[in-house]
Amino acid sequence: MDGVGKVPRRLPSVLLPAPGEAFPSWLHRVAADWQIPPGRAAQLLGLECTPGYRVPRPIWFGVSLTQRSVHSLVAATGLDERALGAMQLSRYADTALEFFDRELPDQSRAVTSIRRPRWEWALTTASRACPSCLAASPVWPVWWRLGVAAVCPEHRVLLVDVCNWCNGRLGSGYTGNPRGLTARQPMLDLSLCNNRRAASGGRKAGPCSQRLSTLSTVAVPAELAALQQRVLDIADGDPVRLAGVPVTQAEFFAALRFIAGVVRLVATAEETASCAALPDTAAAAFTSDQHEWRQAGMGGMGRRVQACPPSAGHAAAVLALSEPILFAPDRRTFQDLLTMWMDRAASLGRLPGEGDPLRLLPRPASLEPFLHAAGVLASRPRTKPSFIADHLPHLVDADDYAELIARHLPHTAESGGRRLAALALARHAGADSWLHAATAVDMNPVTAARATNTLEPRISDVSAFWRDIEQLGKRLIDRGLVDYAARRRALADLTILPPTVLYAIYEPLGRRVTEKRRRHSAAWIWQHFTGGDICEAPAYTPALWAPTPVAAIREGGRRFAAWLPVPVARALAAYGNILLAPSLPQDGGP
Repeated sequence: MDGVGKVPRRLPSVLLPAPGEAFPSWLHRVAADWQIPPGRAAQLLGLECTPGYRVPRPIWFGVSLTQRSVHSLVAATGLDERALGAMQLSRYADTALEFFDRELPDQSRAVTSIRRPRWEWALTTASRACPSCLAASPVWPVWWRLGVAAVCPEHRVLLVDVCNWCNGRLGSGYTGNPRGLTARQPMLDLSLCNNRRAASGGRKAGPCSQRLSTLSTVAVPAELAALQQRVLDIADGDPVRLAGVPVTQAEFFAALRFIAGVVRLVATAEETASCAALPDTAAAAFTSDQHEWRQAGMGGMGRRVQACPPSAGHAAAVLALSEPILFAPDRRTFQDLLTMWMDRAASLGRLPGEGDPLRLLPRPASLEPFLHAAGVLASRPRTKPSFIADHLPHLVDADDYAELIARHLPHTAESGGRRLAALALARHAGADSWLHAATAVDMNPVTAARATNTLEPRISDVSAFWRDIEQLGKRLIDRGLVDYAARRRALADLTILPPTVLYAIYEPLGRRVTEKRRRHSAAWIWQHFTGGDICEAPAYTPALWAPTPVAAIREGGRRFAAWLPVPVARALAAYGNILLAPSLPQDGGP
């Protein structure tokens, strides 16, 4: 038991947890019932603690339970694993929260992102509270620790974040860390704040004596209380629709976090103040947060828009301002409202020294069709690669496309998909739009627009698409970067091969060296070395073939490529290297 001694053979009676009660609240009530400090109660119950501390520090206290803690608690209390799990924040892992690892062999649901709790929509080291609820019973519900916790639906008041007397966040515990549970101080009075602070300003060290039931509250309209209850019901598993279509609870909350980020960026003080569902206190908390980062030059706003709402008032404003979109009755209304907000975000432009503040905001797949319709470009990997647009072909390698990208583009011709992947690599390399990507790789803008406008909407999982584009870029680097731009320049005038070059190649095969074969050979060399679409080879410029129709030119090229024997291909590649040698450095290409 981490060096704290043996557990007695028989434990005192254990209080049953109240419905929806948070585990720290229950542990404190058990400690009060046993008339011992909470740290000692944790030891007696067999909670697994982090070794090396003077006071017991249960691992993931109130967030999740290790398997060792679960086994000890089941044996010590008679409660089943489901009841114990219902008291942890991990109960919302499939709905309102997203930072739990469900793949661990021991099913402990370890927190994967807990090192940065500010970016998670949960209060892992504190709690909000309703003084009226605590006046009736010293039970703290788990949902008070959610980032969306704003209002008590029963008493219709804003939840309280901070103690009036000690100025600490409620539930922040022993020395400001709720994971540290004293095993020596006297039993706590559950009606008091009990945050423990060091001595300062003539004040003795010890637990805060502020009575929780007397903390001041702010009344809210019935519609805001109803909105809070609706969101909590979804977090507890109620069915939900987004844009009139059924979605999972996790998809709903992912959309909520994204829309809330946009609202936090662009909502005006006038809009917030005029929102009928918001009390003045909540509106002021929201606008104060906006004013703070604007005064600082908007630095770090990319992080702020995804952070957990810092207070109950701020959370109330986020919910109220996002509600019209989140609960829009149909697709058209949802699209119109989202487009309005995204247009306003776009009008802000890029932030000095930071770029697009929405760049870091995770975008749920369910919103991608609406964002695309609103004219928002798909997100791309955040880490800039070591290649530039000059290193990109117009069509990515066929095998790479089949292995990594084709699954994202169902019912798509290979050439179009390979072109979109090449443009996506240019976006990954730094181009901030599809048009700029086409310009960077010197691609025909009409052809590029046709590919992006037609194919991008087919991508269902945009995040997965960009992850695979990143992998595609790594393959380019691993093989050795090729200066395709220089190759395109060097071969830009290759419209026909000299007949003397082809005699030694074709005559042994019984083939005549015709003008068409000289042009087909030139097109093949251009395509082989530039990675471009052979239909765009200089040798296939329609004016050179007049009056032959374009379709006939392309069909002739297809037949030529299908016939081309390996020895001929090698001879043509060797001649291509001769053409490139005077103007290009050695690279890792074919």
